[in-house]
Amino acid sequence: MCLFYEAYLDKKESDNSYHMIKKKEKKADLTKEFIKKVIKKVVYHNQSQKNKRYLSVKGICFWLGCLCSIIFLVYWHQQIYCIKENFHHMAMDCSLAQISAIDKEMKCFPVRKDPKKKEQYDFDNGYGGVRSYGGKRSHEGIDIMASNDRSGYFQIQSATDGVIEQIGWLRLGGYRLGIRSKSGFYYYYAHMRNYAPGIKKGKKVKAGTLLGTMGDTGYGKEGTHGKFAVHLHFGIYRDKKGEECSLNPYDVLLKLK
Repeated sequence: MCLFYEAYLDKKESDNSYHMIKKKEKKADLTKEFIKKVIKKVVYHNQSQKNKRYLSVKGICFWLGCLCSIIFLVYWHQQIYCIKENFHHMAMDCSLAQISAIDKEMKCFPVRKDPKKKEQYDFDNGYGGVRSYGGKRSHEGIDIMASNDRSGYFQIQSATDGVIEQIGWLRLGGYRLGIRSKSGFYYYYAHMRNYAPGIKKGKKVKAGTLLGTMGDTGYGKEGTHGKFAVHLHFGIYRDKKGEECSLNPYDVLLKLK
């Protein structure tokens, strides 16, 4: 009898152990399933956040690009408007790109100010005016006049960087000088009294380089002077189908004065 009861207890204990193990296994399975669900949700959430961040950055870049394009178009329009407004005399003879090139390379006014601050120079838009010496012709530049009408008083400087292409006497221009800029424009200085030391054909100059002094030479054989008031004739020429064509420099001179 005792043996039977002990066997019964052993069996019951074995059954209880089995059920406990099953319960533990079930709990472990539930825990694993819960952990998997949690990990899945975390991964999905992170991925969703990444996608949101990606879309957000992409949207910001898109709108920034639109804003930059609008700013560029407004700036470009203003530049064109300014060129047309400020250089309308020159715009009749050349393109906006050429005007822009001239505006950039002309860095200083061709006549230096009086260091004593006593005398002044002045000019008006005399481009295209009628000239009669040497036959009826059109004036191809701007005359910058000296207030004291004194030859050799005002100094002439290069308005641009470039190379001296022509120098010496011309019947109409007197002692003149021509500088070719990097962009191909030809800057013409006429009726000078003399040249500064070292100024010669082929010499490279910078904007602001002293070229000589203002005079009243021209309208005759070499050395002729005094046939008109002291002034600098300043002109700008461009190549047009193999010919040098003049441009009206009034607007750019007005800006630099």
